[in-house]
Amino acid sequence: MRRRCTLYSDRVPAPEEFPGSGPVSVDEVLPDQALLGIRGGPVQAPGWAAIAWTDPDDPSPGGDRSWLVDTFVAWSGVGPPAVKQVSLVVRLEGLDADLFASRYRNHATIAEAHHGMDRYVQNSVAEGPPGLDAVSELCFASEQSWIDDFYLLADSAGVLREDVRAFIDLRATASALVAEHVIRPCTGDDAARVVG
Repeated sequence: MRRRCTLYSDRVPAPEEFPGSGPVSVDEVLPDQALLGIRGGPVQAPGWAAIAWTDPDDPSPGGDRSWLVDTFVAWSGVGPPAVKQVSLVVRLEGLDADLFASRYRNHATIAEAHHGMDRYVQNSVAEGPPGLDAVSELCFASEQSWIDDFYLLADSAGVLREDVRAFIDLRATASALVAEHVIRPCTGDDAARVVG
């Protein structure tokens, strides 16, 4: 499924800014990023305020930068996430786009064995300005699940770190905890495409 991903640097868009008819959701960066510290990540604000997810056929929303992404739902639970992390992923310098895409998609298999997420979505950039290669969505059913199930096995952190270091520029990749706001839900064909 293809979606539009629009980044807002310093504001959260209002619902009336989305005049189309397709599904729309907005991920708003939370003021408290402390849970990221549990995973060893930076705890400061990520430098952006929100991301809007819209249908590519709807009018393009105003924002600072926008990309068309191909969405792959690796797995999905039921219900809205209690904790959601969004990562703006940048590939390693010198790694071509096709090899990055292959490694990124393969990462879903490794993640499924080592993460206890309720939902994991990969959004590979298909078109748009340079500097972003993918957007990952990691969703957990509860804050306790984030704490207890982020890594499932004793060696999970090491296995995952070794895998991502082979294709992701971790210094250039930015992550944030967000609140997911559904403005227009997926219905009918859209809902079927999102879950599989």
